[in-house]
Order: sequence, then structure tokens, then C-alpha cells
Amino acid sequence: MIEFQTELPLKIVSAIHAHQRFLVATHIRPDGDAIGSVLAMTTMLRKLGKKAHAYCQDPPPSTQDFLFGAKEILHHGVRVSDYEVTILVDCGDMDRVGDAVAAQLSQAGMLINIDHHFSSKPFGDIYWVEDQASSTCEMLYDLSRAIPLVLDPSIATQLYTGILMDTGSFRFSNTTSRALQVAAALVEAGAHPGFIAEQLYDSISSGRLRLLAEVLGSLRYHAEQRVVTGILTPEMYARTATSSSDSDSFITYLRSVKTVQVAILFRKESDGVVYASLRSKGEVDVASFAERYGGGGHQRAAAMRVRGDFDRVREQITDAVLGYLEQDNNGRSSG
Repeated sequence: MIEFQTELPLKIVSAIHAHQRFLVATHIRPDGDAIGSVLAMTTMLRKLGKKAHAYCQDPPPSTQDFLFGAKEILHHGVRVSDYEVTILVDCGDMDRVGDAVAAQLSQAGMLINIDHHFSSKPFGDIYWVEDQASSTCEMLYDLSRAIPLVLDPSIATQLYTGILMDTGSFRFSNTTSRALQVAAALVEAGAHPGFIAEQLYDSISSGRLRLLAEVLGSLRYHAEQRVVTGILTPEMYARTATSSSDSDSFITYLRSVKTVQVAILFRKESDGVVYASLRSKGEVDVASFAERYGGGGHQRAAAMRVRGDFDRVREQITDAVLGYLEQDNNGRSSG
């Protein structure tokens, strides 16, 4: 039996064995770790003979359609009260699951939260957060060993995809030796790295490429190119016949500029909300900055939603980031 520093995973195992009907949900605007973990948890439960459904308010990026169960993810019409247990994966906050399900969580028979964000807010009957884990998918691998459950190639592929995406293809600072060990174990269990990489990175639509071109054409540089900002608008999606799911991971292109310390991608949403994704390099903590606006995430990858005029919010956030970066640089130089 795998040893944990906390008894929480074993409590989750007990809850799994004691119940039959499960809803597994993840956050809006899902990334690879969100989709990988919601699918893997659902598939694991079904393999144990449980009734389980996966839910995500927004559809996954089309590049992740190859994952087993991706087309079966529910996007609406879910009643939490129909299930004995609701499991939220990769959600640092209950609201991140989206309005439709968040409004029903008080009706959950049992609520379990499995997450790896250090800014995660405590909620649920069982609250298991490992902020040293590379991803929620890494945590679910450990959970599978605690059950215990032999992973098949479908689950291995789901989990590997989540780890791959959340570590930036094993480039980010959360690429720990543990993450690589788990990835290797998943390959042993049937995940094929070459096939997965081809599906994720070499299977994009022409519309997505046109959308990326528009985003790159919108870039503005600030503070001697230490900060870069870009935009996504409904008009850009319309011109390229794409949707918000097609812009997944675009911000990595902004951060790839050598001089850039902070990259911000502003997305104009239809409800008068501006969604800002932030990425950083070095020791710049964008999660702490995002928390000022009710957002959160990781030290080098965070996001927030701000209501207001798009251009005004973009200007205000950019100015605030410039001030935050200057303060951060001064603090570290004086230290």
C-alpha cells in the first residue's frame, strides 16, 4: 500500500467503496489537467463498478477529443442531488465549476475536493490538496494505487495527458522527479507519448492557426519588453470560425519571448467580464497578484475574472502588473 503524508486519500478510498453514484466535475474553460483528471476519475470509478458521470460546463479543446470518454462529458442538465457523492477535481474554488453546478453543491450528499493549486480554498467534506504535486492527474495516479486499481491504457493516457499539459510538456518548474516517475509509470501502463503529443500539438484546425495569428498581431510590449499583453475578442472568434476552447495554451507563445517576465492574455467575454490569464518566469508570483482580484492559481500560472469595460480593465490590470513587477524586482534586489 502506498504511504501518504495525510489520511485524506484513504478517506476518499473509503468513500468510493461505500457509495455507488458519483458525479465528477471540473472547472470552466478546462485545460489538459482538468479534462485528464475528470475523465480519469470517472473511468476509474466505472472500472470499480460504480455509476459515474463526468461534467464540465465548457467543452474541452478539440485537440483533447481523442481521450477516452471526452465525447461523453456532460455540459448541462446535471442535478447534483441525483448522486451520492460529488467529486470536484482541479478546482481551487467551488465557483470554478461554473454557475449551474456551483449553485447546487449545497445539495451534495458528500462533497470531495481533489486539487493541487496552492491558492485552493478549503471546501467539501473531504478536502485533499497537494500543492507540491505537478497536477491533479499526478494525485489521481497515487489515488489509483491506494484503491488499489490496475490502470489500463485509457486511464494511463488520460493521466499522462494531464501531467504533460500542466508541466508545459515537462518544461515548467513543476516538472519534479516525482512527476517524471509517474509519467514513466503511465507509459508502462499503456500511455503512448508520441501519439499523445501528435494529438495535442499536431492536430490543430486551420481556424485555430488563424486565431493565433490574430492574437500575435494584437501583442503590446511594456517596460522594455518585460511585460507583454494580448487580446481575444468575440469578433476574433467570429472571423476565424473558432471558439474559446480553440485558444487553449495561446498564452505560452507570449511567455516564450526571451525578455518577457510576465505575459497577460485578456479575453473579452459576452457577459461584460474580462478574463485575464497570467504567466510568469523566474520568481514572479502571478498567483498572489491574481488573488487581489479574486483569482488565483500557481506561482507562474494564474487567472482572474474582472467585470468592467474591456479596454479600461485591460489598461488597469496592465498598469497594476507593471507596478507589481517593479515592486517585486526592487524587493528581490534589496534582499
